[in-house]
Amino acid sequence: MTGRPYASEATRLVLAPAGMRDTYFPGTDPRIRGPHNLGYQRVERADGTTGFLDVTEWNQADRFAAGDMISTTADLERLITALFQGRIVPKSRMKEVFAVPTDVTGASYSAGGLQRFETEGTVYWVKSGGRYGYSSAIAATKDLSRTVAYSVNATDAKSADANPVVTGIIMAAVK
Repeated sequence: MTGRPYASEATRLVLAPAGMRDTYFPGTDPRIRGPHNLGYQRVERADGTTGFLDVTEWNQADRFAAGDMISTTADLERLITALFQGRIVPKSRMKEVFAVPTDVTGASYSAGGLQRFETEGTVYWVKSGGRYGYSSAIAATKDLSRTVAYSVNATDAKSADANPVVTGIIMAAVK
């Protein structure tokens, strides 16, 4: 524990070394800075019909660090590049970033919080995030020969089902 706010430490230790210029912690300010798409959440109305609620300017700070950071896809790509190049975690500790437990059946998350995803013999490391109305992720191979960063409107942000748009983006990127 540093005794300093989470946002300042994350900025000092991660955002600044990665060169993330357009990423910030909004706190209780519901506005999204800069150009952005609108976020809509699918909601069931009292009469049983479905509607869409504009949640673009919606305070989502109730989850503290989970969902309390807003970024651009360019900054997300800067993050994964800096991380994999050893500019955030010392190179001597990078093995831990990719360490997935082998003694847990079906484990796919590494000690570094990345999800291991393998398709057609290629391993990608993925970090996703979302808030009501939005879904985003970054993924890359360890050698950074392939990377993808996306942000889409996610009207089903809290659904357990896979978003078909997201699935399409991922599958197109890994082919």
